[in-house]
Amino acid sequence: MTLSLKLRQGLVSIVLLLLLLPSSFVAIDQAFFTQLLTNAEQKLEVHMYAILSDLKITDGKIELSNNTLSPDFFRPDSGLSAYITSNENISAEDAFVDSTAINSTSTNVSSSGINSGAVDSFDADSFEIDSIVWQSDSSLSQKFNPPDTTLVPGEHMFYPYVSASKEYWLLSIALLFDSGEQTRPLTIHIVQTDAMLTAPYISFRNTLLSWFIWIGAALVLFSVLAYYWTTKPLSKLDQEIRKLEGGEQDHLNGHYPAELTTIKEDLNLLLANQNRQKLRYRNHLSDLAHALKTPVAVLNTSILSQQPELKEQLDRISAMIDHQLKRASSSGQDIWKKQFEILPHIEKLCNALQKIYRDKELDIQIDCPENATFRGDETDLMEILGNLLDNACKACRHRVKLTVSQNPLNLIIEDDGPGIAKDDRKKLFARGTRLDTYKDGHGVGLSIVAELVSSYSGGMQVTESPLGGARFELIFPE
Repeated sequence: MTLSLKLRQGLVSIVLLLLLLPSSFVAIDQAFFTQLLTNAEQKLEVHMYAILSDLKITDGKIELSNNTLSPDFFRPDSGLSAYITSNENISAEDAFVDSTAINSTSTNVSSSGINSGAVDSFDADSFEIDSIVWQSDSSLSQKFNPPDTTLVPGEHMFYPYVSASKEYWLLSIALLFDSGEQTRPLTIHIVQTDAMLTAPYISFRNTLLSWFIWIGAALVLFSVLAYYWTTKPLSKLDQEIRKLEGGEQDHLNGHYPAELTTIKEDLNLLLANQNRQKLRYRNHLSDLAHALKTPVAVLNTSILSQQPELKEQLDRISAMIDHQLKRASSSGQDIWKKQFEILPHIEKLCNALQKIYRDKELDIQIDCPENATFRGDETDLMEILGNLLDNACKACRHRVKLTVSQNPLNLIIEDDGPGIAKDDRKKLFARGTRLDTYKDGHGVGLSIVAELVSSYSGGMQVTESPLGGARFELIFPE
């Protein structure tokens, strides 16, 4: 199935909206999240360097002056905490001494409003590698266990971490801390809760989503307006072509974009050439028929024309001339046809036939909608109906019925006469064939009807009527 241009443009617009908007949303969302991670890593690096600048070992104990640390490290539930772990085995006595020293430092610093947390207790014998030797006050409310790192000294890593079913982001750095007297392997962990990262991300995402909803609505509205604006010339051209088909105008006269102007000019040229050729054909055919009519009329006045053989041939010539004159006035298969209402013409024709056959006291029944139309030439339809109704009036006893229906146009002419035998129906439309006994005419009437119906791509069939006589049915496609 071939899709229309309007449907194609609509599908393209829909596909673009469905692809571009979601992909743009995902791209901006991921870019913001990546930048958020980068900023978080840089922020944790600043805190890490602040801890390194304050870190010192006195008598084998790790101490921080806490002068340069962020207040978030001392505020519970701030979401930011720090841990220092040792990568060496130390004795329980040293661990106890370290703990006491750190606690005493914590007590001294707390008087100034800042408290540094410490490890409260250790294993009786020793504790394993990555043991916590210092932690910030903000970590006291956390159930967090620093990871066992395999970093080499000088290496740092930023990564997600899960502890106690809670998600964190960590920046870990391994180093060999030289205090002058000894060198100790330490690992500093700067810990940030995942909520600190996801909160601005979710806020940004919700804001971005609301903006994209409004942008999508604006794009849909713009696409609809652009769709009607770009397809308006096509609709206008379609309307003009329909007017041409209906006979309301004889050429295209609208203003169109450059792409359609050439089509408009070509169609107008085609219409003009067709009208010229049709007029030339009618004129030549009419001139030929009239040129032959005069000599035939002279021959009919001759004494020799009374001979049966010559009279028959002269009658045939006269019938052919009449036939060609009627063909010359026919529109035939013209794609640009005028349409007109049928009922007024039928009524005039039936009134004339009732006067002609008033001796029969005809009962002509007409069943025709008021809005029934014929797309073609009036002369052609009158020629068709005139021949069929005239034959029906000749053959009937009293009743003739004409039924008209639309979509497609269907004409049915019936009478209550003797009808037509099945074997004779095939011969009925041959030129010169007469199946009646009437003296008038030359047997070309139904052949003209057949040719006219065929010129409009119509069909005709002859059957038996419920009235008892013949039934002629004509169908014209829309």
